Amino acid sequence: MKTEADCYGRMFPDVTRIARNEPVTGKVFGYRVDQPGIAVTNRFATVDHESWERCMKCPEFDGCYRLSVGTALMELAVKS
Repeated sequence: MKTEADCYGRMFPDVTRIARNEPVTGKVFGYRVDQPGIAVTNRFATVDHESWERCMKCPEFDGCYRLSVGTALMELAVKS
């Protein structure tokens, strides 16, 4: 599939690795896991609302969203 958007299919971050103490982001969604020592102290999911609004206006939104979700699901399946 030919697309002009270099962000196509990248709404979510790579979920195959869990980074500690640093934000991990995709084009719209992200997370942060705080682990200053042995135990995780906080987990945050993030949404860049401005990017989401821009994505929803994109003519390739539907296919991009489907590819983003499919990729995230496959990454989770492979990881488990």
